Amino acid sequence: MNITGDEVANPAAAARRPLKLNIGWIMPPFVHELPVTAADDETAAEQLYALVTEILPEHPAEFQYRFALGVSAQLEPMAAADVIYAGLCLLEVEERPSLSTIVVSQVRHESEDDAALLRTTQGVLELKFPDDEYRTVELACGQALIRAGTSEFVIDADWSVSGRELTVQQSQIQSYIPLPSTSEMLIFELSSPASLDWELHAELFHEILNTIDWGTDQEVADYRSMRQSAPVALEADESVKKELYWYSSRLLDALGVRGRMRGGERVSPITCQECWDKGLRTPCSATHDWRMEFPQQVDISAALSRVADLPATLGWESEVFNGDNAIRGWEVGDDARAGYRFTLVATECTEQVTTEVISPCNRSLRASVTESTFG
Repeated sequence: MNITGDEVANPAAAARRPLKLNIGWIMPPFVHELPVTAADDETAAEQLYALVTEILPEHPAEFQYRFALGVSAQLEPMAAADVIYAGLCLLEVEERPSLSTIVVSQVRHESEDDAALLRTTQGVLELKFPDDEYRTVELACGQALIRAGTSEFVIDADWSVSGRELTVQQSQIQSYIPLPSTSEMLIFELSSPASLDWELHAELFHEILNTIDWGTDQEVADYRSMRQSAPVALEADESVKKELYWYSSRLLDALGVRGRMRGGERVSPITCQECWDKGLRTPCSATHDWRMEFPQQVDISAALSRVADLPATLGWESEVFNGDNAIRGWEVGDDARAGYRFTLVATECTEQVTTEVISPCNRSLRASVTESTFG
């Protein structure tokens, strides 16, 4: 697989200058780093062999060898293209493998204005890829130019199953990110021939882009000092808080009884299970948890019956479980994705109900490639 980037400038012709910024990003555990910065060829070969046997343990040695051969052929061109990181993203989707590659390059430029640099970069790219899509977006780290389109790579005859060279088309996203107050730019590139799973790979790539960060030595030192002080709790968005409080109020109204409230003051940011399973760790949702202790004379069954009627009045779907002592309700939008939802569980022996109201995930995995990745 061709995992080198298309550079706007000729980075090989420019001498690498010492970094003034400490640059970092977060890769999920299923993205496996390639040895592009190995000290020598022997070390690179050893690291590549260890990687291939780790990610393809059930494949025969011949397949592992061919796979390693195809990857190793790209390591030398990467060095000439100022690649500072390359990784293989290996997922399993519906019991089938799905592969993409992520490459990061660091190149020099002569522009003194980042916005002008991105406009010039887009103009150069449009000459080479006139049919692709271009957008300037705001990432967490700042402004970036996004190119979304396709590219081709050639599988060498030694790696091809047919024994002949094979040209393969793949989907590709490139993000051009100027480094502030420097004459350098990062190029993050995602490539994958897995068309069925492209939206998933693109969404993961977008999450990685939003983890990019940098700082001077002084800023890093200040950050470490702050980390040693008392931690600051994350806060959910105010509009999300209001919605969660509103639904909690409707549940209290439906219960129709008065009791002693426990908790309920705080809304906590969380990462939903679906995102967590995909390796995403930044908060994407929020939860409002509370419980109520009832007086002994309260008819809990009648209260639960009233709560069971609430989802229908909201246009939601619902189910009763755990021996009719628990109710789950959820909002369903036009795109069939769950919105706000709640779970209310009654414990008769302790005469209390425990409630969790959860906001929808703010990541849209079912959106189009352009929407899920760039806006």
